[in-house]
Order: sequence, then structure tokens, then C-alpha cells
Amino acid sequence: MSPCRGRRRGLRWISEVPQVRSFLPEGCPRVEAVSITLEELEAVRLVDLLDLDQEEAAFYMGISRKAFWNDLMNARRKIAAALVYGMGLRIEGGSFALRGEEASTTAESQEHHKEMALMEREIALLGSRLEHLSSRVASLKGEEMTDSGPASKPRSILKEADQ
Repeated sequence: MSPCRGRRRGLRWISEVPQVRSFLPEGCPRVEAVSITLEELEAVRLVDLLDLDQEEAAFYMGISRKAFWNDLMNARRKIAAALVYGMGLRIEGGSFALRGEEASTTAESQEHHKEMALMEREIALLGSRLEHLSSRVASLKGEEMTDSGPASKPRSILKEADQ
């Protein structure tokens, strides 16, 4: 009998391997770290950062919705534990294939278009977030100006608000 039972875990497609793969809490003497796999990180990125629904994200990674759901829940559980208990977070290992390494010319061009569309979506989301934060800062600066009136504020604060 073989030591492993069940099916072998299938490869998941990921877009990139992050350069920074370790996060440690500031000022914490603990050196314990929770480890998440690269495909779990990709699942969190697709759903929580890019706002894809789970079916789209599972298709993008080349796995079933159930397998995607398991990866996503494992990643969220591990990230939450690291944040709540003040532990480090380490991104490593897994069963994945890097997107763009093995593809024929037609499949490669289709994949290239899909990846570009996904990156454009990510840029649009980051742009809208930046606009929201900029308008929030502008409204807060406006509230400061109307609350106490320009005459009561020091000149340095008024110069900062005008810029």
C-alpha cells in the first residue's frame, strides 16, 4: 500500500511569485509564523483584491470551485490567525504552475489578453480607491477650514490646505 491516499493535488495557475514572502509583526518578540502557499495567496488576491467572483477566479486558476473555495478559506483562516495572535506570515511552496511558462502560440496570445484584462481591472480598482481616498482627504480638509474659520488657523496649516 502506498503512504498517500486519494487523488494527487492538481496544479493551480498563479500569475507571479511575490518578491516579498515574509511579514513579521512590529515589536513582537515571537518568531512563530503561519505559512500560506502561493496558490492560497493567489486565491485571496483574485477574490479580495480584484473582486472576481469565485467561479471566475477558479476558472482563472484552472481548478474547480470547491477546490478554490478550500484554498480561499484556508488562506483567510491563516491570515486571520496571524493578525489576531501577532504571528508572522510566510508565503511559500504549494502545487502551482506559473502562468505563461508553458503555452502554445495561440493559447499564449489568449492567455496574454486575459492577463492584460485582469491587470487593467486591477489598475482600475486601484485608481478608484485612490480617487475615493483623495476626495475623502479633500472633504476632511474642507471641514477643517469651515469648522474654525480661516482667521483662527495658523498660516502654516492654511498653506498646507491650499496645496
